[in-house]
Amino acid sequence: MSGALWGLMFLLGGASLLALHRGFSDAGGFAFDWFAGYTDALNSLRLFKSVGFPLLFLPLLQQQLVHFRTLASQRLATGMVAGLTVVSLAVLWERAAFPGLLDFSTNYRTVGLFWEMHVGGAAIDGYLALTTPFVAWALVTTRRPVVWAAAAALALLTGYACLTTFSRGVYLAVAAPLVLLAWLLWAQRYDRHASTFFGPIWRWHSAEGWRFKAGLMLMLALAAEVAAVLGGGSFMAERLASTDRDLGSRAIHWRHGLALLDGPADWLLGKGLGRLPANYAAQVPQGEFSGEVQVRDEQEPGRIPNGFVTIRGPLTTKTLGGQFALTQRVGSDFAGRHRVSLDVRVEQEADIHLELCERHMLYDGSCQSAFVRIFPGKASWQTLVVPLKGPALAGGTWYAPRMGVFALSVVNAGGVADFDNVRFIGPDRNPLLANDSFSRGLAHWFPAAQSYFIPWHIDNLLLEVLIEKGGIGLLLFATLMVSVLWHLMFGRARAAALSPYLAASLCAALLVGLVSSLMDVPRVAFLLYLLAFFSIQTVEEVT
Repeated sequence: MSGALWGLMFLLGGASLLALHRGFSDAGGFAFDWFAGYTDALNSLRLFKSVGFPLLFLPLLQQQLVHFRTLASQRLATGMVAGLTVVSLAVLWERAAFPGLLDFSTNYRTVGLFWEMHVGGAAIDGYLALTTPFVAWALVTTRRPVVWAAAAALALLTGYACLTTFSRGVYLAVAAPLVLLAWLLWAQRYDRHASTFFGPIWRWHSAEGWRFKAGLMLMLALAAEVAAVLGGGSFMAERLASTDRDLGSRAIHWRHGLALLDGPADWLLGKGLGRLPANYAAQVPQGEFSGEVQVRDEQEPGRIPNGFVTIRGPLTTKTLGGQFALTQRVGSDFAGRHRVSLDVRVEQEADIHLELCERHMLYDGSCQSAFVRIFPGKASWQTLVVPLKGPALAGGTWYAPRMGVFALSVVNAGGVADFDNVRFIGPDRNPLLANDSFSRGLAHWFPAAQSYFIPWHIDNLLLEVLIEKGGIGLLLFATLMVSVLWHLMFGRARAAALSPYLAASLCAALLVGLVSSLMDVPRVAFLLYLLAFFSIQTVEEVT
């Protein structure tokens, strides 16, 4: 790499380390906790990994591109295709298990296997945007009809996954870069001379007729898929009708986020990595969390420390009650009636909600539930046995099973309750929960939100960089992206075989970032930085 690019990498790493330090300071100092949440100092370290690891990989990337340039590019693209295949198959299972493969009217948006979406966000949106151009790579570079057919099947699955996110940002971020990709491939192959475009296309058709005909059939199939999803249900029509209202509420959300920057230091250096959720929930009116979970322990003299959890409902807003819970998966064999035994302690009246639902991540199928109002008792801990009521849970079909999730929440505004020895008991009287005494902290347990996700995400890539890394961080990020895209599309790397796909991928991520946060999903942000750094190395190796 040139000295200027090494300098940019050094500054980017330095700005990220400074944002990490400011994040620790804003959280009250570094503190280690295996089960840290979004308000803790370790959330800063969680986000730092997405840029820290790719920076450490730079020498390895350079070595691979110096010695195995073509093979390294092929491996990268193949890995992107393989990852997208896994995600697309997971989406297929999810849709088959819950709303149904052809149900496009139910209010159900695909989330795939992205656990980060337990508090909403755009993890799957960003991943699909980054990886979809590499399906085109598989279609263009494959020479064998059988392998091409597999790539075409993946293209249809990917299209289905994108469409069933019902995200307008994904639609734009996938469609526009594919048009850009087509132009870049044409420009790369025919050296940007429009007069030579149609002749070579038809000669290519004549020389390899099966590819042209198969490609035409694939485009017709994709068009039919789009028509079926968008025209075969009412959900997307409702989403499109609410575009103006959603944009207005998002603009208000952005203004609230910018208001967190207090003084020149914040504007220049940011609040610190990972500090957006905590600051937003604490400072923005009506921006509170819908609930919180904290692992605690107490010790009486001469006795082993007793672990338990404290669950809080929303601080002041009643309508947020029940939209945050502590959950645990119970597998797919949960037929029959169930009851819950638990120890609970409150200092003031609290409303407790217990439920077993067929759930993947954010959306429920059938549920059995119970509501209990708890009052302070004579003894600090009260033992309750509560039966769950509701319809029988089928568990789905053998080829698309529905997972069962047990959820425990405090639903009243200002409500707080301590829980211990939570035992979920099935018809055969066997307990179904692991770590039910919380002796191992939150092992096997998973806090999750539904419906309301405002304090966790600012829903704009540039704003989240500005808020957490400041103007310096935003300038460095923008410089990185502009430099990479310029060289991929117009600079020395434009002739590299993988450059059009890399450019389309990065443009797709930036487009989806107009209305979504990406840096709060480390796996997606890591992939974004990795592709950018790979592109930088490609720039230097292609003449």
